[in-house]
Amino acid sequence: MQWQLLFLSVTPLIAYMALWARGHQRRGIVTAIVVAALELGYNSFQLSLLEPFSLLSLTLFALLGAWSLSKQDDRFFKLQPVAFELGAAAALVYFDLILDTPLLAVIAKDHLRLHDALAAYQRGYATVYATTLSRSLPYVLVLHAALTAHAAWSRSTWHWFNIRVFGFYAMVAVLFVGERLLGVTP
Repeated sequence: MQWQLLFLSVTPLIAYMALWARGHQRRGIVTAIVVAALELGYNSFQLSLLEPFSLLSLTLFALLGAWSLSKQDDRFFKLQPVAFELGAAAALVYFDLILDTPLLAVIAKDHLRLHDALAAYQRGYATVYATTLSRSLPYVLVLHAALTAHAAWSRSTWHWFNIRVFGFYAMVAVLFVGERLLGVTP
């Protein structure tokens, strides 16, 4: 299973924070871009294809990082997760409404290779869960993007980082558990 895809865009942020905490904001931005490029290379190699979400992540890190460096204001760089989540939400909605395909189910099966890691009787459950999440996750992504944007613009860097990383996974976990408790089905 390709577990690293579940933490896409997090490693560059950790690299940024490690240097930012030492007072090297500009080096942190450049390092995050380099780590995002390495992440794209690794994910593409593992999947034997140019991994589109890693490519989007790198592109946004590079563009917003360059903007931050030119303005000498890291708030623009901190908007990378916002743009990334809005792009991911748009992709999920497009696949669901236009292509009538639950994108997370495709990603879980073909890219994360989740079905290879599960027993045969669990694969159906995983497909149902991924299908329902494909439909409800865009709302969580938009809400989280708004919270992250607010934190990037008006809160401390540590606050922004905690919302971006831990807040995101907490919101997805609440969504997943909530859907299971409510019996949401495709």
